[in-house]
Amino acid sequence: MDKQQQRGSWPTLAWKTATPQSLSMDIQLLKQLDEYARQTASLLSIVIVRSGIIIFEEYYHGWGQHHYHNINSVTKSVTSALVGIALQEGFLHSLDKPLLSFFPEYHTSQPDPRRERITLRHMLSMASGYALAPGGIETFLEDTASVVGMLDRPLEHEPGTHYNYDDMGAHLVALVLARCTGMPLHEFARQYLFDPLGIWQNDERIRDPWKTGEASAEKPHHYGVWSDQQAGLWSNDLQGNQIGGFGLQLTTREMARLGYLYLNQGIWNEQRILPANYIKDSWQAHSITNRGEKYGFFWFLSEYHGKRVNCAIGYGGQLIGFIPELDIVVASTSSPESGPPSNRIILNNFVIPAMQVEPGFNDIK
Repeated sequence: MDKQQQRGSWPTLAWKTATPQSLSMDIQLLKQLDEYARQTASLLSIVIVRSGIIIFEEYYHGWGQHHYHNINSVTKSVTSALVGIALQEGFLHSLDKPLLSFFPEYHTSQPDPRRERITLRHMLSMASGYALAPGGIETFLEDTASVVGMLDRPLEHEPGTHYNYDDMGAHLVALVLARCTGMPLHEFARQYLFDPLGIWQNDERIRDPWKTGEASAEKPHHYGVWSDQQAGLWSNDLQGNQIGGFGLQLTTREMARLGYLYLNQGIWNEQRILPANYIKDSWQAHSITNRGEKYGFFWFLSEYHGKRVNCAIGYGGQLIGFIPELDIVVASTSSPESGPPSNRIILNNFVIPAMQVEPGFNDIK
């Protein structure tokens, strides 16, 4: 039987917890991880799940279980999941449809036949061929004020041939989703992804003070616009669209739920949330990053100690990592202002070495 068919419980409302030793994890290495985290000013939270059970959960520097954190570019992996759901539900029909076909109002004064060959598949792979906007993230709201302006950017490469990390491209994917579904992105996410997984259900939510307090309708920040009336915790562009590449807030446990969904091949509580073929495609290397890392559909496909580790990574140390071979999910948040990110250290130096034996799925009740 598949692992996901053998799960004894699903953490929609609450996670089961157990000691690391009970699931064959080296307690001494995890104690060292805790000590490392307490001495690392930037680390705010770490949750480790094995075989569907939390075996390590710690919060640091005033953070807590109910704190919502800006997960930065981990948002892109959530947007990727929503693309898979849109395919499954019939809102989208193909990843190979030209990007421009979703924007019939687009007309250019700078024709380039390569632009007409860009597909959603290229966008999800960070291989659209678009040149990056010179201002980068600091001018994101200004640069995304016009859909035509985003589409009309000059191209550097033939689509599908070069990796180029592109926040604006991820936002275009989110705009495609909003158009195809007829729903704001956060409402589509809530109905088809968050509600089934028990995400955004916490009445004790505490918003992330980082950036949130700086951005409002009166004083937008380049990371987005926040509205207290907005249903959810997701920053907007100047037109009120949720940003596809960053700005989503989740608790660390909610981040772990998303990793656990992928670990279970898109199944949650016997319900298919994500199509299996889309997940398989997401885990293929569609491009190679500037660091030589494989890249799928808004997922980094890494390897540590010979183990495949699929990662959603956000600026400043935000992480969802899952290791299919070991049945492990790791979620971690950090403060970008307090030091360099620690996500690779957590995985490479502590979590994977702490694994002692293969998990015994038949023992999970």
